[in-house]
Amino acid sequence: MNQPEKTPISLEKSKFPRPQFLYSGLFNQYFIAELIPPLSLGLFLAAMTLLLISVLDFMNELLLSGIPMIPVIKILVCLFPTLLEMALPIGCMLASMLVYGRLAEDREIVAMRAAGLSGFSLLFPALVLGLMLTCFNFYWTGKVTPKSINILRSTAKEMVENMTSINIFKPGQFNSTPQRDLAIWFSNTVPGTNSIENITIFISGRGQGFSMFGKEGQTKEATNWTVSAPLAVLSPNPSKGILQILLKNCVTENLEPNKLSRVVIENATLSIDIGKDLAKISDGGLIKKKKSFSEFMALSEIHHASYEVSRGNLGFEPGAPHDKVLERAKEWIALKKENPESIHMSIYELIDVKDRVQDTQRNTNLAMMRYSYPSATFLFMMIGCCLGLIAGRGKKTVCFLITAFVMLGYYAMEKAVETVSENLALTDRFDPGFLIWIPNLILLMIGLVLMRIVVKQ
Repeated sequence: MNQPEKTPISLEKSKFPRPQFLYSGLFNQYFIAELIPPLSLGLFLAAMTLLLISVLDFMNELLLSGIPMIPVIKILVCLFPTLLEMALPIGCMLASMLVYGRLAEDREIVAMRAAGLSGFSLLFPALVLGLMLTCFNFYWTGKVTPKSINILRSTAKEMVENMTSINIFKPGQFNSTPQRDLAIWFSNTVPGTNSIENITIFISGRGQGFSMFGKEGQTKEATNWTVSAPLAVLSPNPSKGILQILLKNCVTENLEPNKLSRVVIENATLSIDIGKDLAKISDGGLIKKKKSFSEFMALSEIHHASYEVSRGNLGFEPGAPHDKVLERAKEWIALKKENPESIHMSIYELIDVKDRVQDTQRNTNLAMMRYSYPSATFLFMMIGCCLGLIAGRGKKTVCFLITAFVMLGYYAMEKAVETVSENLALTDRFDPGFLIWIPNLILLMIGLVLMRIVVKQ
């Protein structure tokens, strides 16, 4: 009986084979699941560290000002998104080094390579996650951060207004101020006004000698003054964080036994620094570098246009080297002081020329940083996972040290290129922001070299 012939099965290779990392879905899920927990922890720790460093200057003012805790918590919550864009690259690098270092130390990487995974397939999940987080950081920087800054600015303004208002002082008791050499006492307030009655202000010779509010170990040469008045008006200046006390028919007295004196002054003004450090939040300070790309570029164009007008008034054509323009402005300042009628520009306009150059370049650099910092997220993830595989160590201390070293190096390069860019603007021409990307290009080159080493292994 004849049996049917079996036709051989021909296995044809695909003309365009899919890359290996697209088939290793289980491994990709495993890597991403391992990366998420340390990434979240590293991100939280980095953001909290930056937050504590940022609020260190005015935290005492917040806690000792008597302001309710709800606005304080609100301002801290609004600060957190502004710091997340810087904390995300730190968390990515730390998490990738910890995870890949642990896998290499536990020989899981060896088992995966024995299963046929290539070096790039091992790095692929981290690179995809880094790319996704970079896109997220771009969105966060462009959309979420400006909204949090607006809320932060309005909250800080309200807090400073409360700190510089009459409500911060209580009648019938001694009221301390952030200036430790001042204490205020008054009997009562005038309803519906910012006036207070029977005020006495105690002023000690801080840092000069013994005083009722001074520190121990001082000499006896200090003076202790009191200023009293039957009526005073509080004039707050929230934008500067200053509270002015306008005294009517005030009497100043020196309480030092050997230097007793008494002076009557019809009108006097005392300025108290109540929330100056906190006012920096609304006027700049922490959010100075948190404007959007378009806002920074708009400021740069305004300063550039002002500089071009000044350059023309100084007799130069567009494109003239900036050092020549600044040199002539300096010469004209000297001539203006000798003979004011010889120069048609005011001395303030001449002094302002250098400021316009610096402000133009500085705002251009800050605008480019709104993109350079988020793009560093992917680069730090790439470098972190490569270093973890090469070192083969899961030691947390080593990972923290390497992360700190790389981050310090990156931000040191950023400051260096900022200085070079501003010096270039003061001598020759404006930098359109290209130099700000040099640290990112260096990180990219380092990452590509490390990836080549990993793939060859």
